[in-house]
Amino acid sequence: MDKVFRVYGKVVKVSGVYLEATVPEGAVGNQCIIKTETGDVEGEVIGFHENRCLIMPFSSLLGVKTGDRVWIKREPVSTIVGEKALGQILDPFGRRISDGRLIHGERRPIELKDINPLQRERIKEVFDTGVRTINALFTLGRGQKVGIFAGAGVGKTTLLGMITRFSKADVVVLGLIGERGREVREFVEDILGNSIKRSVVITTTADQTPILKVKGAISALVHARYFAEKGLNVLLVLDSLTRFAMAQREVGLSAGEPPTLKGYTPSVFYLMSKIVESCGNFNRGSITGIFSVLVEGDDISLDPVADALMGMLDGHIILSRKLANSGLFPAIDPVRSLSRLMPQIVSKEHMRAALYLKELLSAYESLEDLVNLGLYTKGTNPVVDRVIKHEELIKDFLRQDYTTPADFESSVSSLMELYRRLTQE
Repeated sequence: MDKVFRVYGKVVKVSGVYLEATVPEGAVGNQCIIKTETGDVEGEVIGFHENRCLIMPFSSLLGVKTGDRVWIKREPVSTIVGEKALGQILDPFGRRISDGRLIHGERRPIELKDINPLQRERIKEVFDTGVRTINALFTLGRGQKVGIFAGAGVGKTTLLGMITRFSKADVVVLGLIGERGREVREFVEDILGNSIKRSVVITTTADQTPILKVKGAISALVHARYFAEKGLNVLLVLDSLTRFAMAQREVGLSAGEPPTLKGYTPSVFYLMSKIVESCGNFNRGSITGIFSVLVEGDDISLDPVADALMGMLDGHIILSRKLANSGLFPAIDPVRSLSRLMPQIVSKEHMRAALYLKELLSAYESLEDLVNLGLYTKGTNPVVDRVIKHEELIKDFLRQDYTTPADFESSVSSLMELYRRLTQE
C-alpha cells in the first residue's frame, strides 16, 4: 500500500497582519494551515515575494513564531451553500455563529466568477422595496444594483432593514461586513425580525482580520448565486462596501500593491466592480443588489470609493443629513437620488409625476435659505410658492414609519394623488 506524504513549509517572518513562509508549492487563493504550539491557524495565500509565500490569517497571529509548519492545502477557500442556510447566521465559511458547526449543503469556492453579458436578461420587472419614496421616485428593477450613500448617523441601517423586511424577494442574503459586534444581534432581532426565516446572514465583525471581511462579502455573493441558479429572485444586501474596500486595501498593501488615492490599491476597485457585476437578471433567477456606502464628510466627491461606485452602479439613493436633522425619515434626498432603469420599467404617467415632483423640490432647494431667513417675497417664483403651499403634503409623502410597509401600487397611487394636488391650480 502506497504511503501518502504531506509536505510542509515553514514560517520565516511575521509582520503586522500577515506572515511569510517558505513553501514548495501553492497558488494565490489556496487555503493554508499554520501549525502552532497553541493550535492551528487557518489562512489564505495572498501573494508571493521572491521565493516566499505571503499568507494572511483568518484569525489572530498570536502564538505564531518562525519555524512553525505551514501546510498549503492546494484548494481554494470555500463555504457551504444550500437550503439549510436559510434562517441561519453564518461566518464566511458556512459555520453557524451560535455553535461554530458547519451547515449541511453543497461546498463551493469563495470566488467571483465572470458572467457572460449575453447570459443576462434585460431588466423589465419592478422590484418592490416596500419603501414609498424609492418605489415612487426611484423605482428599482429586479436584478438592478444600487447604492445607498450616507454619512454616519443618517439612518442608513434602518433603511436597509426596511428594504430587507418589506421587499418582495424570495430570498434575502444579508452580508454584515466589519459590523460592530453589538449591532449584529440588534440588526437580526430588531430589524430583520421574522424575515430571518427567508434570509441568510453572513457576518464578520470589526475586530476580525481584513481577509475575513473580504471573504465575508464574496461569500454572501456565493450564497446569493446559489439561490438565483434555483430560479429564485434574490435580494442581496451588503453593509457596507466601504468596509469591504478598507479591508481589501489592507490585504493589497500587505501583498505589495502600490497605493493610490487615500491608500486604496488597484485590487480594491477591481473587486468592487466584480461584486456589483455579480448582480443582475439571469436566464434563471435574479440578484438585486443593495449596497451601503459610507460617505466621508457627507461629500461623495471626496471619497474615492463612493466616487468610483457612482459610475459602477445602476442608481444611487443618497441620504440627506439635513432631512435627518429635521426628523424626516427615511431621509432620502429626492433631488440627488436616481434610478437609471426607472424610465424602462414604469409608465409614462408615473415617470412624468416623479420628474415633476423632483423639479419642484430642486427649484425650491435653490431658494430654501432665503425662505428660511424670511427674505423670499411671495410671487417671485410660482414653483417655490407651490412647494411652500403644499409643504406638509410633500413631507407626508416622503415620510414613512419604519414599521409600516408601502407596496409599489400604493406608492404610485400616493404619488399620483400628490401630483394631482400640486397641478390642480
